[in-house]
Amino acid sequence: MTTTHKTAGLAPPGPGDGGGAGTAAETAVRRRSLADLALDLGIYLALLALVIYFSVNSEFFLTERNLLNIGQAIAVTGILAAGMTVALIAGQLDLTIGATQGLTSVMTATALQNWGLGIWASLAVGLLVGLAVGAVNATLVVGVGINSIIATLAVSIAVYGLSLQITDGENVVVTDTTLQDAVNSRPLGLPAPLIVMIVLYAVLYVVLSYTRFGYHVYATGGNEIAAQRTGIRVRPLYVAVLVLCAVLAGITGIISTGRAGSGGPAFGQGAEFDVLAAVLLGGIGLGGGAGRIQRTLAGVLLIGVLNNGLTLLDVDSYTQKLVRGLVFVLAVVLGAIAERRSRR
Repeated sequence: MTTTHKTAGLAPPGPGDGGGAGTAAETAVRRRSLADLALDLGIYLALLALVIYFSVNSEFFLTERNLLNIGQAIAVTGILAAGMTVALIAGQLDLTIGATQGLTSVMTATALQNWGLGIWASLAVGLLVGLAVGAVNATLVVGVGINSIIATLAVSIAVYGLSLQITDGENVVVTDTTLQDAVNSRPLGLPAPLIVMIVLYAVLYVVLSYTRFGYHVYATGGNEIAAQRTGIRVRPLYVAVLVLCAVLAGITGIISTGRAGSGGPAFGQGAEFDVLAAVLLGGIGLGGGAGRIQRTLAGVLLIGVLNNGLTLLDVDSYTQKLVRGLVFVLAVVLGAIAERRSRR
């Protein structure tokens, strides 16, 4: 079969057959290139289209106040999606992020309110909770060898149950406003959580694009066996990306506590869906080895703009849920397409 193809490629095109085959092949390549370009630019064009649509239909959409509201709203999802992006590129998936956010908020609030710890010690407690969940995930996935989807789903249920056990299902109200003041502040005129998100994306862009660790993440996600043969330490890398996801979820739990002035088990519940939708909309498949952090940011922005615009247009909650569901379906389709493209 291979010899035949090579011979056909070397033979001069005969009248009516070789030339036609060549033209058909070139046309197929052009079509594929156009399809790839459409997929590459699709998320940005869709985001631009939504901005234009909501700007035309709502006089409040492009106001400074509303744009800052969007920035405030997307910060938590954006931080979670950044960690998920790194994990997916490496070929892993963390479904504990929502439950970890809730447990971190509970423990941060408990440390502040019930244990009488200062702000810095309470923040350390929250980060340690995220680190602990990440360590459990890494132990099950790397140490025991359980698939990351199954392992993190099981841990998620346990973590959520632990949050309910600690609080008896009630929120822990924090009377000390130090954390609230910090989280709700606006240095440089921007919401503090949004600044955290922007800095995080800038750092991860540099790490994934220009560092050895970033190269190892892509190489391992693309082909674990080949990565090992080139000397990449795959197991420690998996530990790193799973711990990163959980620690970032811990940070969002702290942010949630500051926003609400309390910590609760329900904080972060269902966050996985918005995060996965944003990541998949950005064209990052579940197969690993491909994806760009800036496309995840575009996906986060698209979901934030969509939610905000629908609210401004007074779309009822049932329709909003339907739209979000359709967006998630679209995200899954785009994720599958991205995975097929990465295997070409």
